[in-house]
This record gives sequence, structure tokens and C-alpha cells, in this order.
Amino acid sequence: MAATVGLLLAVAAAVVTVTRPPLSVYLEDNAVHVAGLTLSHPMDNGGLTDGHLFTGPATLLMVDRPHGAVVASAVTYLKGARVTGVCDFGPPTTTEVAEHCTLQIGSVSVTCEDALRFEGQGSWQRSCSDGQRLTVTVPAGAEVIPMPFPLGR
Repeated sequence: MAATVGLLLAVAAAVVTVTRPPLSVYLEDNAVHVAGLTLSHPMDNGGLTDGHLFTGPATLLMVDRPHGAVVASAVTYLKGARVTGVCDFGPPTTTEVAEHCTLQIGSVSVTCEDALRFEGQGSWQRSCSDGQRLTVTVPAGAEVIPMPFPLGR
């Protein structure tokens, strides 16, 4: 009986994982969209002379580097725990852009490797050190940006 219940729970978890719609992260119309949340760009860029600041339910700062590379940092809260993230994004190649992110979720540190291949519709494949794997989409016509966020958690 216990084995049957365990098997049913495992199947249910697999179905939820497979059927969960992909998240999206992108820049469009001077606003950052993160899994249904919107971060806006203040007119004065928060007083910063370097980088691009976006604020809302999270704060995101992106600083351009040579050859299309970007370093990005974000701060938000997840279930009451402070989350900080830093991503080294690119530079892009002719076939893909990749990034390495470090997330500090409360007292837990997680690293994620993200890859966006340019063939087909844009979608990131994220693999994290805690075993999490997910797909993050970029709508057609939107700008690809770094993802220093605790997506899917």
C-alpha cells in the first residue's frame, strides 16, 4: 500500500514538472518582465551614471561590459528570505549566449548555468547546483537579459 502511494506521488510530481508552463524573462518597452512581475526603469536611472537600474518587486542593475557581455545583480525576497543574485552574461557567440549565476537564497548558495541557443524560439535552459532544471522563454521581439533571479522556486 505504501509503495503504491509513493509511486502515485512520484507520477503526480512528474506530471506537474512536465506540465508546468515555462517562465519568461525579458526586456521590452523599457521594462523588465520576470515571471509575470514587471520592473520599471526610473527616469533618472536612480541617480546612477553607469548601468541600467530597474525597480519594483525586485531591484535589478545591469552593467554593460565589452563585446556584448553584461554583469547583472538583483535583490528580492522569496518566502520571507532575502535573495541576491549575480550573473555574468555573455559575450554572445554566433550560436548562443551563456551565463553563470550565483544566487544567495537566505543562507543557501546556489549556482546556475544558463544557455540560450539562437536557433528556433528563444528559450533559456537553466541548470542549478541544487538539481533544479527549467526552461525560461524570451518572447519574439523582446530583448534577452541576464537572469539573477530565483526563478521557479
